[in-house]
Amino acid sequence: MSKISPEILLTFINLDRSLKTPLYIQLYDAIKQNVFDGMLKHGDRMPSTRSLATEFSISRNCVLLAFEQLTLEGFLTSKTGDGTYVCEQVNELKPSVRELKKRSAVEERTLIATETAEVPLHAKFVLNYIGQEAMLPFQPSIPSLPDFPFQIWAKIAANVYRNIHKLHLGYDSAQGFLPLREALTDYLRINRSISCTADQIVLVNGSSQAMHLIAELLLKKEDQCWMEDPGFLRAKSAFARFGAKICPVPIAASGMDLDYARKHFPAAKLAYVTPSHQYPLGETMPLMERIKLLKWAAQQNMWVIEDDYESEFRYVNRPIPALKGLDTFGKVIYVGTFNKTLFPALRIGYMVLPSVALAQQFTIAKAVIDRQSPVIDQAILTEFILEGHFSRHLRRMRLVYRKAQEDLVALLKQHLGDFLRVETTDAGMHLVAWLLDDEDATAVANKARANGVFIYAVDELSVAFKHPAALIIGFTGFSLKMMEEAVLKLKEILKMSC
Repeated sequence: MSKISPEILLTFINLDRSLKTPLYIQLYDAIKQNVFDGMLKHGDRMPSTRSLATEFSISRNCVLLAFEQLTLEGFLTSKTGDGTYVCEQVNELKPSVRELKKRSAVEERTLIATETAEVPLHAKFVLNYIGQEAMLPFQPSIPSLPDFPFQIWAKIAANVYRNIHKLHLGYDSAQGFLPLREALTDYLRINRSISCTADQIVLVNGSSQAMHLIAELLLKKEDQCWMEDPGFLRAKSAFARFGAKICPVPIAASGMDLDYARKHFPAAKLAYVTPSHQYPLGETMPLMERIKLLKWAAQQNMWVIEDDYESEFRYVNRPIPALKGLDTFGKVIYVGTFNKTLFPALRIGYMVLPSVALAQQFTIAKAVIDRQSPVIDQAILTEFILEGHFSRHLRRMRLVYRKAQEDLVALLKQHLGDFLRVETTDAGMHLVAWLLDDEDATAVANKARANGVFIYAVDELSVAFKHPAALIIGFTGFSLKMMEEAVLKLKEILKMSC
């Protein structure tokens, strides 16, 4: 059976009866112009003259006259018994190579002018923000997708769709799917020592949206924000975008250097921390430092944002309780995500707010931005958690990632022992390798990425402070063969850099 091209709708054409120009001329001019503009392309099947006459409330003779002239000029062609189509000769209306080169030169000059203009502050804190993220060694925080139980996920998804009529398929709460928020309260209580209610949780599209909501609601222009340096660039980008003043704080053996922060930025309104596993250096904030931070936040009426980005993956002893679990002052906002524990395309994260009233304010802001997150994905995740698959998956992945880290460390020591020093990390999905020679780590990272090895220099995540040359190397989500090939590529790059 031959394929019939669908008729194109001409909703972009308007006829004006107030003009002196006859209607058939207006229709002729409009169709011709839309061919030039690309709205009508070769092979598009035009509506019948009868349907067009009805659509525009004009006589069929007007349409026939316009079509006849367009056919004579080669814009339309008729096929007996099949209708009227835009003629293939319209391809000749495309710009010539010479014209394309001319346009390219103009665009290039415009691009150069744009690049030399002042870059917005929030854009300076971004490495690769909008493009498709690479899933090649050694991109940090890439889950091991071959180890994900997709069959179980698909079975749950099929059941959710089979009973989809039981879901509320109208606009749901912008706060998020209630059964998922209730499941999270148990998960957080058992695994992160956080006691909260479902009404304190707001579901978001990943931690990036959480940071933007926080910046929008809690920060004013020129408000000071303590930021770990090096640290998570997207958090810096979100706060700077809303006019906050980024206050870089160095990282000590105990995580964020609180003494430095209090001395240099005592008026700060917000502190962003990753206390369980500092990103990217991996330090853990001790109990006394956590208490010090909480007391200071209460005294200064400062918000503390706890980004618990990879807390589930701890390979020595049990996961460390969250800072939020110690907060008796109501100053900590906890941010978590399933994008690293399950898979990034899921785009489900969550916030735990200190009070129901504050959660309602965040819910309103979330509703203004995108109304709500997809309910069906949340329903699937809810069943995945309640049936115990999430906990089992985490237990399995701790073993898988621990083995992957050991394999990578062995490869690095075997092939790159003369170039860098590396040790295993107690938690997370990446490790830090320190270059033995005083090389430019950023230059090495740039060369590596250009050759398909996705590593980053620690200083690429810094704003103010420089560090001994070090590289951030992810070890999750890659086979042993892929890691070995990438290590050998990195070896060649380091040899050329020496």
